[in-house]
Amino acid sequence: MSTPAPSFLRDLFTGDINESLLFPYPASLAVRNPAEADTVRRLVAALNDMVSSGLIDSRRFDEQEFIDEDVIQAFAREGLLALTIPTEYGGLGLSASAYARVFGAVASVDASLGVLIGVHCGLGSKAVVIAGNDAQKSRYLPGLARGETLAAYALTEPETGSDAQNIVTRAERSADGTGWVLNGRKHWIGNGQRAGVIATFAQTPIERDGQTVHRPTAFIIRPDMPGFRVDGTVRKLGIRGSTQAELVYENLFVPDDHVLGEVGKGFRVAVNALNAGRLSLAAGCTQGSKRILDEYTRYAEARTQFGGPLASFEITQRKMASMAADAYAADSMVGALAAAIDSGDVDVALEAACAKVFASELVWRSTDDMVQLAGGRGFVKPWPYERWLRDARINRIFEGANDILKLFVGLNGIQGPAEDLKEIAGALRNPIQNWVLVSGYAAGRVATAFGKRDRLAAPMHATLRTHADYVERHTAELAKATQEAITTHKKEILQRQLVVERLADMATELYARCVTLARTQRLIEERGVDACVREIALTELFCLQSGRRFRAAREELSSESGEKIDTLRRQIATRVRTEGGYRSGDALLDVPVPPLAGFSLTRQDQERHSGL
Repeated sequence: MSTPAPSFLRDLFTGDINESLLFPYPASLAVRNPAEADTVRRLVAALNDMVSSGLIDSRRFDEQEFIDEDVIQAFAREGLLALTIPTEYGGLGLSASAYARVFGAVASVDASLGVLIGVHCGLGSKAVVIAGNDAQKSRYLPGLARGETLAAYALTEPETGSDAQNIVTRAERSADGTGWVLNGRKHWIGNGQRAGVIATFAQTPIERDGQTVHRPTAFIIRPDMPGFRVDGTVRKLGIRGSTQAELVYENLFVPDDHVLGEVGKGFRVAVNALNAGRLSLAAGCTQGSKRILDEYTRYAEARTQFGGPLASFEITQRKMASMAADAYAADSMVGALAAAIDSGDVDVALEAACAKVFASELVWRSTDDMVQLAGGRGFVKPWPYERWLRDARINRIFEGANDILKLFVGLNGIQGPAEDLKEIAGALRNPIQNWVLVSGYAAGRVATAFGKRDRLAAPMHATLRTHADYVERHTAELAKATQEAITTHKKEILQRQLVVERLADMATELYARCVTLARTQRLIEERGVDACVREIALTELFCLQSGRRFRAAREELSSESGEKIDTLRRQIATRVRTEGGYRSGDALLDVPVPPLAGFSLTRQDQERHSGL
């Protein structure tokens, strides 16, 4: 059996600080690859020119609910549609680090453009790059690089969301044995109505231990294939310039040479594409947060109330400082994650999930604070703040909803300490897909998984040492909390999602602190401590606030009050479910109100029944 690739975050759950995976913090792209850094500068300069010339107009995109064709063609001419495609197929072949930086710039300029690029470069084209054979790459990648058509990525379904393992679209062998016949529906597919190359997924029958089972397979499909239909586009809260379509497959014939990767191995294709997508999404959210802070600062200095600028108020300064510190930490996570992906020898699935969750929550808080600062101007047009808020909201849903990603992190983190527990180890290897009760076990065996490297031995400047000491202490506490969760809840651990969520929150805070400390330590070594006063202050504030959040989660895990809160939550939720909502009497007067509109998973049914 091959040794699994190392993961810094996974090791934290066992009390192991695998500092070699983070220290020293990676050098900037300008140092690692000067030529690629020049390419990034050229691409971002071209993007800036499109903004200054008026070609990119976010207000127009939002109002008309599409991106103009001349903008897409301009992106194609500059190479912005070729970012992830290898050079041998006419692309730029950017590394994960370079792609993340370009994507971050695009998304921070306009969120809808970020979606277009993310779907085309980071998902659709990327799936072909990852899993395509030579013939498929030669046939499709050059045209995608030139922008002759767009790529799409059709995974999400009305019934299952983005749960690749449990999609309901089916593919059966054609009668003549030359291909597959697909039937199903995909929805919310970015670029879906205009894409010429679509990576999609369907359940296919395969033989496993003498039995026929269904497993996902990836396919390349085109809109000119008989049986393919676009069933309209959807109107949205935000990212209105991007277009999301509903696709229908009705006996869609796909020849064998359009199977993407191996039959029955589509889940692997989906996961690999989504890991890269989570990095780019985190980069976009991080760059967006920086730009929001710039505007927050400008507005706070310019707007005068009660005899002084809003920037002079301590509440405004608190928000300003927290935005800056969290943006610095998010940026540190993106830099470390991108370099780790480029190295190719580590497992970054958990780190990618954490970075995506952290950065998407940050950009949401930042835009909300911007709207609050702007007051009435934050809520109305023509000021852009309400659009920024609408655009930011989708990031907590894209590339895996944050609530599910937290469970993904927590359950996979538990897997290491529980590896010897054979009764639950199998279920934990695919925790989201195996959301079931598992057998009991001997709790005493858990302790053998602990006791590894529990110190940060890397050189650390005196200004950072105290925070490093807390990282060591909190790592031990995470390991202890993980052990206690397993031994306490035993077979119910997969269903104790509030416990798992807290473990994930603790691990995310630790990971964010470690990469932030590593980055600042490198900057001190390169520039000297006097040139890093700003970064040291940002690091200190972030570590202090992160430590408080960590302790709050730990307290809820270890105290009787935390368990009492969870018990009350379950009891109240059971009553709410039984009664169909809120049923306590009104404090002023009980009066009847019209019922809410009917709910449906399909857009057509929802439109027929919606009245509110």
